[in-house]
Amino acid sequence: MDRLVIDGWGKFIGTDHEQIIVKEKKDGVNTVIHRCIPQNLRQVVISGRGSISTDAIELLAEHGVDVVLIDWRGQVTAYISPPQMRTVNTRREQYRAFDTPAGAVLAKEFINAKLHNMSATLGTLSKSRKDTFPDSAEALKIARDAANVWIDKLEKLNIKGKSCSDMRETIMGYEGNASASYWKSILAIIPDEFGFKDRSGRYAADPVNAMLNYGYGVLEGECWRAVHYSGLDPYGGFLHVDRPGKASLVYDIMEEFRQQIVDKSVIKIFSLGQVKPDDFTIENGICKMADGARKLLLNELLTKLESQVRYEDKNLKWTDLILNQARDIAQFLRGDSKTYKGFWLRW
Repeated sequence: MDRLVIDGWGKFIGTDHEQIIVKEKKDGVNTVIHRCIPQNLRQVVISGRGSISTDAIELLAEHGVDVVLIDWRGQVTAYISPPQMRTVNTRREQYRAFDTPAGAVLAKEFINAKLHNMSATLGTLSKSRKDTFPDSAEALKIARDAANVWIDKLEKLNIKGKSCSDMRETIMGYEGNASASYWKSILAIIPDEFGFKDRSGRYAADPVNAMLNYGYGVLEGECWRAVHYSGLDPYGGFLHVDRPGKASLVYDIMEEFRQQIVDKSVIKIFSLGQVKPDDFTIENGICKMADGARKLLLNELLTKLESQVRYEDKNLKWTDLILNQARDIAQFLRGDSKTYKGFWLRW
């Protein structure tokens, strides 16, 4: 199944005889530039100032297609999903688990997977630079070893009889220390001209953070879909703090995929010189990507999401892997499985 991405300005999504059509205004005339049947779609992503009719939303919902709106900063501003298809039992168990050891198991596994993926990413980057940039390769190797120290500490952390509330601060402390080493080493392989100093979070101050934020927004939309189709409540997380309007469980699941899907894609773009400083502007202190840079990143990410990865002796699309992880969480919470294993790759 395909993902329909509407990027840019002034595009309109509507319907025509049970088909989804995309129109664009050219020379004062609305012209159909794309046409497809909803049965062939899995998701619609709107990035930019496009619009969509209620008829299109209803037709997409009838065929189980969700709609994700992402702004220029990479924030998911809206998520429109088909009706919930699972029973309420999964969500009841999800809420109960917050105050039980099951919640602590999930919180620990989310970060265990993240730290392993950090280590694997640093190892891959170090190996690829061993002959061409030996000093950089050695720095990346040292950062990988530092991440492995925190992995070891986390694996030895005793959570027996504890809830996620009891363990969250300690687990996030380990993650924070590992992340500091991780980003410091990444800084050294990004060209100085892009002004990357550190991971700045939500409000990007430089091109690297602008691309990371946008990439995480695309990943967030995919994790929203996985949570929805697994019958889980996106707002009932275990690792991230509950706040009104914060999709904590979506962010929890994202932790397992940030490095392998987004970080590697962004680092590749900068390492290969596919963007220049002129592809970015600063508006009110926030870095903004030009259309070309955004489209380049979107293409890289969407190609990655549809590509296959070898995991547990199976070839799976990244999109299916994310969905499988969400389903595994639901099964664990319902008691259909005794354990939950976070996703991470060796290399």
